[in-house]
Amino acid sequence: MSNEAGGVQGGGLSRATSENDAGPDPVIGAGIALLGIFLMGVGGAAGAHYLFNFGVLVAVLGAVLFVLFVALTALKQRRALGAAGRASSAESAAEPRDAHD
Repeated sequence: MSNEAGGVQGGGLSRATSENDAGPDPVIGAGIALLGIFLMGVGGAAGAHYLFNFGVLVAVLGAVLFVLFVALTALKQRRALGAAGRASSAESAAEPRDAHD
């Protein structure tokens, strides 16, 4: 079912980006960070300092991955919108203009 059939018109972003233009999913980084927080909690409750320290490392790594993936996705979407904007401006420039406009 298309968006027009449901009464919702798609935005420029949905048309400009394809499945290949989307960056890596930031949920991966968030999930790794949550795993690290869980390890920190278990290590802290058990008094296992090495497990707690490993949990800190995993949580920081997950946070860095999350920020990196969000940045990559934003850059790819900006590039795709720029290409779509250039294509639409070229199409509008090629159209004849009415004398009354």
